[in-house]
Amino acid sequence: MIGTIIGDIVGSRFEFNNYRGKDFELFTEECQVTDDTIMTFAVAKAIMETEKIIKPSINRYNLDSDYYLLLEKMTVKYMQEIGRKYPYCGYGGMFFKWIFSDDPQPYNSFGNGATMRISPAGFAARTVNEARSLAKTVTGVTHNHEEGIKGAEAVAVAIYMARRGFTKAEIREKINSYYYYSLDFALDDIRDSYQFNETCQETVPQAIEAFLESISFEDAIRNAISIGGDSDTLAAITGAIAEAYYGVPKDLKEKAISYLDDELRSIFNDWSEFIGKDGVMGKFKVLTKYIGSISEVKSYGKWITDRENDRTSEKPVLMPYVSYNKLVDSFVTEFYQFSESHPEYRLSNYNSILENNGIKWNNVSMRNANVNVLDEQCILALIMGAIRAERFCNGALLEFFKDGCVLKWLKRLKEIDNSNSKTSLDEIYFIIGGLNGYNTYHMTFGCDSAHLIKMLGYCGPIEKHYSSEEVKLLLDAFEDIHVEHWNSEYINPYVIDGTGWMLAVKYKGHRGTIWSGSNAYPSNWEKLLSFFEIE
Repeated sequence: MIGTIIGDIVGSRFEFNNYRGKDFELFTEECQVTDDTIMTFAVAKAIMETEKIIKPSINRYNLDSDYYLLLEKMTVKYMQEIGRKYPYCGYGGMFFKWIFSDDPQPYNSFGNGATMRISPAGFAARTVNEARSLAKTVTGVTHNHEEGIKGAEAVAVAIYMARRGFTKAEIREKINSYYYYSLDFALDDIRDSYQFNETCQETVPQAIEAFLESISFEDAIRNAISIGGDSDTLAAITGAIAEAYYGVPKDLKEKAISYLDDELRSIFNDWSEFIGKDGVMGKFKVLTKYIGSISEVKSYGKWITDRENDRTSEKPVLMPYVSYNKLVDSFVTEFYQFSESHPEYRLSNYNSILENNGIKWNNVSMRNANVNVLDEQCILALIMGAIRAERFCNGALLEFFKDGCVLKWLKRLKEIDNSNSKTSLDEIYFIIGGLNGYNTYHMTFGCDSAHLIKMLGYCGPIEKHYSSEEVKLLLDAFEDIHVEHWNSEYINPYVIDGTGWMLAVKYKGHRGTIWSGSNAYPSNWEKLLSFFEIE
């Protein structure tokens, strides 16, 4: 949730003194934390205290009603308890009364206070449905108007999707298709006319768009400030989504924490421990999130031959060229943005970087490079070299995609990221089925041991224990599946009924990650079935 805090602090000095540009100092002596940060900490505290009593189980796809009832009580408790310690941080009139009320009741608000505090829900959620339910619960204690709930859900869903590796296009589509907001405008279209507005309807779409048009975390914050309006809340919302998508530079994080008092810093540290390694952002996530989609796509582009012009001077025939699909175009765009926002890799010198690693800038040498011994800079230089080759030879990039080179390079970046965060496996839970019932497989790991409980349809449990030698084979087999390369979800939109599935995996120090699907599967699906001995 550090993205929320940074956005709030940076935006605090512009809330009533808008600046419609992007060239400003981020942190100054005029900056401070406001109600956005205070209430974000309160929501985080409520979630943490709830899970001390009701700990989410990996074999429960969604949290149960008891959890949400307790969370509602905890939200009221800590919003009042923490909020009363900061009476002058900028609360609205109705919310101020609620904070100090002996009988706090929701007051049908749709103010943007519903969304400024919601980021912990997006970071704690394991599924889209959980993001929505968590948002509705912590928002409804005050902002129970449908527009307030809608705004909070939209932001929580965007944060969850950004965390789980969805592309910006997919996030935009989800916000549109869920009937949250119509993101049919650009920041440049509204910058001169946008006015201060404290409603969700006129704050959330603008904040999400500020993220969608960004190229880095810092750029997202600057986008949000540049459109004016309720600057601290806009930037807090944008910052939360941008954190989930890009991660946050260490220097910005440390500077923001310096604005917190001891109590807020303590809650922040507790939250960091609570989220654990799930809060550690891979340096290359904006690139490696494409692994799943690149693995599944059937065609990366097609050759276009000019059949319209007639070779006359007025209509010269165009040379054949490749029209790339949206996936490749999106990847190339994000790679250039990554390069621009990470000058430390010096990717404009990709040719020299390759030469220093004994690789020539040609298709044979690049294809044959042993990625297992190359560092991150060289892998990035290989990708840049492949992209730049397209400018000199039509179709060059297409071949690097088709022969698996781009995928191989991205997997190496993922491996580098994971080397700093990998821990031992705790649990695996798999459920698959449909109208005729579901089969479940729950495997837990101990010290040199493993235990499987299998439920086939409506039959009783079947248990199996594994020896230490068998456990080693199990761990190797599961690692070989590489679920970390999968997309978060696989949906066939043309089939309503059929087979649904969910895989939940928990490593030590992690809250657990969930993949799911409906009548669609990752390309190496058979490996998962084989792991559970499913025929």
